[in-house]
Amino acid sequence: MSEKGNPSQSSASSSSPDSLLKLVQSLSASIVYTESSNFDTNRKLWDNYAIEWSPKVEWIQKMVNNLPGCSTIENQETIELIGDEWSDKSSLNQVIEEYIFPFLKELHPHFIVGEIGTGGGRVVSKVISKVVGEFYCFDISKEMLSRARNAIKAVGLEEEPIEGSKSLLGKDLKVHFTLLEKSQLPLHLEGKFDFIYSFDVFPHLDIHTQYQYFGSIKKSLKVGGHAFISVADLTTPAGWSRFEKQSKYTVGGFYFICPEIVRKMV
Repeated sequence: MSEKGNPSQSSASSSSPDSLLKLVQSLSASIVYTESSNFDTNRKLWDNYAIEWSPKVEWIQKMVNNLPGCSTIENQETIELIGDEWSDKSSLNQVIEEYIFPFLKELHPHFIVGEIGTGGGRVVSKVISKVVGEFYCFDISKEMLSRARNAIKAVGLEEEPIEGSKSLLGKDLKVHFTLLEKSQLPLHLEGKFDFIYSFDVFPHLDIHTQYQYFGSIKKSLKVGGHAFISVADLTTPAGWSRFEKQSKYTVGGFYFICPEIVRKMV
């Protein structure tokens, strides 16, 4: 915290209760709390990211130019949704094929799936066709959820014909959009989910925020339910290489942990 101004000091012998109260009030008014929570900082960052995002803006094009495997022109042509600039599509598809689709194939005909950190919809737009039942899009950014909604509508879903509803409907499918107000899933959804996943989200969360989510995920799964959560693993060669290049943690960078820490938290 920081202080503005220098309130006058009163000696102990001359201080009355009234003067002490005035001094406390003066100090309280002059204190500025500069440290935002990890949750609040992430919300501001990703709201602004979604508002300013466009495939044509310079800072997005710079990220696109660093993607592996394609020429600059080819990469730029593949940028359709927020997050496409973070990894090449073949790598993203590999993650979905290996860590998300297998769990969906194991589920019964009507099941409930949730994604934490839906963002602009780059993962859910590829996954949604495999879901029969209900899908919950969770995010702390209102602007990101708006982008995700548009992305999912583009693959053929329609507005639910109920006044005030924020859900989308498809064949044998209902999609909900939930703005999170804290680092946990809504309490009324405890024990509801067959499968919960989160990709490219937890690396931007500090360890206490990750711990809160892990506890909430565990409570939100049905008995026998599954979860896939990607984290920034310090013990891998790629993780260590990135860690060495990062001078400090920021929400725009990575918060590195390791499998042992994850096992302890869950």
